[in-house]
Order: sequence, then C-alpha cells, then structure tokens
Amino acid sequence: MSMNLDLRKLEQFDQMAIDGADGASDRLSGLTGVDTDVGCTRLHVVSAEEVTREFERDETLAITISLEGFLEGEAVTVFDKGSAGELAESFMPMLPEDGYTPKHEAAVEEICNVMVSGYVDGWANVHDESIVMSPPTVVSSALPDEDGTDFAPVDGANHVVSQRSSISTPDEDVGFQMYLFLDEHSGESLLGTDAEEGAITDDSLDLLQAIAREGTASISDRLAATDSHIEATVDSLEIVPAERLSAETADTAGVATVVELLDPPSGCVLVLFDEDSASTVADLIEPSSIDSVAAESPVETDSDTDASVESLGALVATSLVDGVADATGREIETAAPAVVHDMRSSIVTDAVVNLDPRDRFVVTLGATLESAETELDCDIYTLLTPDELSREWSQE
Repeated sequence: MSMNLDLRKLEQFDQMAIDGADGASDRLSGLTGVDTDVGCTRLHVVSAEEVTREFERDETLAITISLEGFLEGEAVTVFDKGSAGELAESFMPMLPEDGYTPKHEAAVEEICNVMVSGYVDGWANVHDESIVMSPPTVVSSALPDEDGTDFAPVDGANHVVSQRSSISTPDEDVGFQMYLFLDEHSGESLLGTDAEEGAITDDSLDLLQAIAREGTASISDRLAATDSHIEATVDSLEIVPAERLSAETADTAGVATVVELLDPPSGCVLVLFDEDSASTVADLIEPSSIDSVAAESPVETDSDTDASVESLGALVATSLVDGVADATGREIETAAPAVVHDMRSSIVTDAVVNLDPRDRFVVTLGATLESAETELDCDIYTLLTPDELSREWSQE
C-alpha cells in the first residue's frame, strides 16, 4: 500500500486505536480473569520483508482475523510462546499439563476471536459503522515442528503501514502485540491524502527506512573497528504521540548521550543505556578507539564510563547523520554530544519536550545495540518532527 500520510488525520486515527486496544484489553480480562494494561499505541512502518520476519521468529504464535466493512484488512495478534501458554491455561484450566500443545493454540485462537471483537468495536463505535470478522487463523505457530509463516498482507510494496498496540499484565509476565494492517481503500480513507502539503509522503517513508538501514549498517561497521563485538540492529520506524513515547521505556536509572540536530528536520539522536550496560561499554570500548565527531568536539566528562558513552553516542549520531546526507544530499550540523544521568523514561521525555512543541506526534527511528559476548541493554532513538519532515523532504 503506497500513500501519503495525512498529518491532520493522525489525531482521530490514534484515538480510534486507543479505543480499540482498550476494548481488546477489557474483553481479555473479562474472558480469562487476567488483568491487562494497554501500553503504547502507534503507527508502525516496516518493510514487506520485515513483516514476515516479525511473525516467523522462533516460538512465536501469530493469529490473524480478516476484517470487512468500515475497516478492511487484517488484525494480527502476536504472542511469545510463554504468554500464549499462560493465557490459554487461564482460559481453559483443564488443558494438558505436559507442555505447550496444539490445544493451547486452539484456546488462544478463541481468545483472539473475543479480543479482536472488542478491538474492532472500539473502532466501529467512533463512526457507528459495522465490521465483519472472519474466523481466526494461525499464520505462525509456536509449536516445535512448525516453521515459517503464511502471512503476507502486501504485494509488491516497499513498506507496510500498520497500527500497533502493546498489551501486557501489570507485572509484564504476559505480553503481546496487536497489529492492524489496512487494505488500500481503508488506509487511504483513514490516513491517506493525495496532497503533499501537510503530509509525510510515501517517498519520505521509503527514505527514512533507507536511512535507518544504512545508518545502522554504518554504526556496526564503525564499531567493528573497535573490537568491541557490539552490533546495531534496526528495530522500528514509528509515528507516536509525543507524550506516549516513554511509555515503554523502563523507569530505571540510566545514562544517555543526546545529540541535537541543528538543521532541518529538527530533532535529536538519543543513545540510552541502563547503568550496568553503560559500565559494560566502558569495559569494552576505549573512547580513543572511536573515530567520530567526539574527537573534533571533545566534551568534558566525569568518568571513564561517561567518556565511553559519550564517544559511542557521537559515533551513532555521526553514522545516522551521514546516512541522511547520503540519501538526501543534505548536510546536517549537530550539537556537541551531551551525557545525561536520570531515569530512562525521564531522559526520553526530556528529549521529546525539547522538540517542536507544536507537533503532538514524533517520528522515531528505533534501533538497538547488542553484543554476542555480554548482556547489553541499549536503545537508540532518532527523533524527528513530522511537520518539518513534511516541509523539508516532500520533494526529495
């Protein structure tokens, strides 16, 4: 599905998404007795290949229900094996106790039928329109002998725009994702526009995905030269209400490097560690081993940990900004990297507050840093303002 995203329609679409996720959560709690909360709802943009990869991970159960009427498309609910098993046993206590079985998946199919009914009711009630659901179908099984996925919501598109909601128990022992993949007609009606003014164009979304891929590959290449065995992995391209961005960020102590983008589109690059991971980075990387803007614009730091975190943040920002330059021909000047100590959710909130206050939504390119040799908890956010993306990149 190719379309320009109308920024004026995001508000109503987001409210319908919230109502839908709340409806699904309420139906699940009523059916199983398991209390659940809706985490973050957002627009999720992935390549067609990533859709398949997202649903065919090991021990992942994905169940789809086709929709017709006011909403046309596919509602897909994705569970890890543990969450699927716990929900199934809460719904049907007499299930076999000898592990995860086909009967567990059949029980989760019934749960999804009820949840998605609540989900689509939340959407339909806004417009007083009806939506017809198909029976649930397993498109990716968590059973050990089942491989691959039968799910393919798009044909020939460079990327897929879906609505994504996170639902979990308060202790987060059980959690899952709900995706709404709209067909072309529903997508155009709810989100699309033929105009480029006041919109993020389809070409701009392709451009952002290219920057995320190439920038992440550049980060990994530069880190390879440090012998740190750290790699970067693309996580997501999403459009999220600004006040909700930190909803899925842990409320624990963290250390971050913040690099402000001084040229349009305004925004920042945020490299966020928990405290243990920040110390791990200091053990793995000598700041002098990183050839980055940090060498040109040194920042006074209070510790070896801060110096390593600052240098790594500068490397990440440089890689992503170079990706923008390669894709658009635009050079973007950056401020000197700043190291921040605070609660991780507060660091994200502060970064968002410093963006354009006129924009309620934020475009975020998400990535993670991972190490095969040690545990590492690091999230990378490239935060951009939709209005400036619309003005600056529509003609790229």
